[in-house]
Amino acid sequence: MMISRKQLILRTSAPRLSSIRKPAVVQASPWLAVILSVLVAVMVSPDLAAQESPPSPDELYPTALISMSNDSHFSHFAFLVDKTERRLTVYEIKGNLVHRIEDYPADIGKNSGDKEKANDARTPVGIYFLMSRKTQPEIPFETYGSLAFTTDYPNIFDKRVAKGGGGIWLHAVPDKVALTRGSRGCVVVRNDVIQHLEKYIELGQTPLLITEKIEYVDKEHYLLTQKQFQDSFEKWRLAWQDSDVENYIQFYDPTFRNADMDYQHWYRHKKKLKELYSKIEVQLGSPLILRNRDQVVIRTLQSYNSNLHQDFGEKTIHAHAVENSGFQIIREDWRGLPNVRTAAEAAPPK
Repeated sequence: MMISRKQLILRTSAPRLSSIRKPAVVQASPWLAVILSVLVAVMVSPDLAAQESPPSPDELYPTALISMSNDSHFSHFAFLVDKTERRLTVYEIKGNLVHRIEDYPADIGKNSGDKEKANDARTPVGIYFLMSRKTQPEIPFETYGSLAFTTDYPNIFDKRVAKGGGGIWLHAVPDKVALTRGSRGCVVVRNDVIQHLEKYIELGQTPLLITEKIEYVDKEHYLLTQKQFQDSFEKWRLAWQDSDVENYIQFYDPTFRNADMDYQHWYRHKKKLKELYSKIEVQLGSPLILRNRDQVVIRTLQSYNSNLHQDFGEKTIHAHAVENSGFQIIREDWRGLPNVRTAAEAAPPK
């Protein structure tokens, strides 16, 4: 069951004794007074209240952070923005779970809804990454506070639906400016907060997920969803490694397009490689898997070896979430990295 932050607060609030109506004074049997006393005791019993309480915030997990990579190449922190609650929350990977470590008030665009065009004063909903750092004298203090971080808006998903505008940042404002005035679309926090957040930011790697409403699940459901996505990720890897082109292509959306090829060209390219290569070995590292609505972003380290070609680098996948395969890829990018690891070191622990 998904639980919103507001529902959690309402359900975990302790009942006030003053709100419990006292039994009226009646002229009846003494046994009635005894029964009423027992009922009142049950109503305010801490033990019984604890049994009926939902999980605490620290026992719930955001559905947006399906899996965070434990590889040192990727950030071990993620920022989640809840537009409804106007909050920014910091999560950290611990094992195969994520844990909330900090939470701050935040301002967002003065107009509600998802960003669609330039100057609409709306904050976009999506999966973004913090890309560059700006401070004085590059940015005016009165507008952006002491520090700002740019994002990659518009991202791949935004460009595919022709969203306009740009300049969506995480930045601060002077202390005299209220966090409730509404921004031009940026996510805004206090000066002391953004200076504190900087220690969690690895440029190009730390995600900023902006949601209309963060959804939470309990540990059991979180780990189940994580396993489903990781199993699909592994099936995709095996189909690629085994040159099982027909199963491999099932993980790709018909609208797929990367820098060089569309879906049909990609399909023919993979069939041609199957004829050329007598052996393929694909090792993928511990993946970062993020989801916002039906959008999925996966990042992983990739070690590729065949009888004709070898490389090592970072794979980035943009996909749509689907029921059967877990995801269908709409774009796939790769950038080379110094090959300082073996294929086994790039692979997640088993």
